[in-house]
Amino acid sequence: MALLLGALNTACSSLPEEEERPRTRSPLTNQQASSIYVDKGVNYMESGQYEIALQDMQKAIELDDENSEAHNALAVLYQRIDDRSQADSHFREALSLKSDNFGARNNYGRFLCLNERPQEAFEQFALVIGTKLYGQPWIPLTNAGVCAHAIGQLPQAESYLRKALSANPGFPPALLELARLSRETGQAIAARGFLQRYLSASGPSPEALMLGIEIEMGLGDSQAAADYMQTLRSKFPDSTEVMQARQKRQQ
Repeated sequence: MALLLGALNTACSSLPEEEERPRTRSPLTNQQASSIYVDKGVNYMESGQYEIALQDMQKAIELDDENSEAHNALAVLYQRIDDRSQADSHFREALSLKSDNFGARNNYGRFLCLNERPQEAFEQFALVIGTKLYGQPWIPLTNAGVCAHAIGQLPQAESYLRKALSANPGFPPALLELARLSRETGQAIAARGFLQRYLSASGPSPEALMLGIEIEMGLGDSQAAADYMQTLRSKFPDSTEVMQARQKRQQ
């Protein structure tokens, strides 16, 4: 028994030493480190810190110049800082490296539409919409609808947007764009309905409240318009929409 207790005590006393031994970690591969820099860069970009974001994304590409997501993220950043040439180049590189990077393809479509290249944009959207490998078809459908609306193809825009809502009935961007489109085409009651659905799904925003004022004024409901105005003033007092709303009510 004494020998047994002694053996147990010896074994137990050795355990802390075993736990305190430093554990070596495998070093990150260049590909793993590149992905980390992409994530960091995107976070900085979303917070408006573009200079730091640019440094991180460039570092990601230095580590792995075949990282399609790094080129996609860098393209979006260049788009935001109005460097169209670099944005176009990196979007193309992202898709050259990975043709099934449907997120990049969707982003490229938005870029093309915003830069007055709608037909090329629709080609990109169609490739994303037409695949079952991309799990969020309502996103490219909405972007295609916004693009069609922007160039005056109103029936096509409505078709895209309704398909987006069929795939995801509560998708806020599609609801808001359909509210705009319905008001523009004289469907005021439908516009009101889409806007109310948007507000339920997403909450108020200055542009949505401004649209609500316009819709209700068009329908002759001055109380509802005043309610939207009050919400706009209380929640977003410094927004440009407050001044626009005042001007409209004085007309």
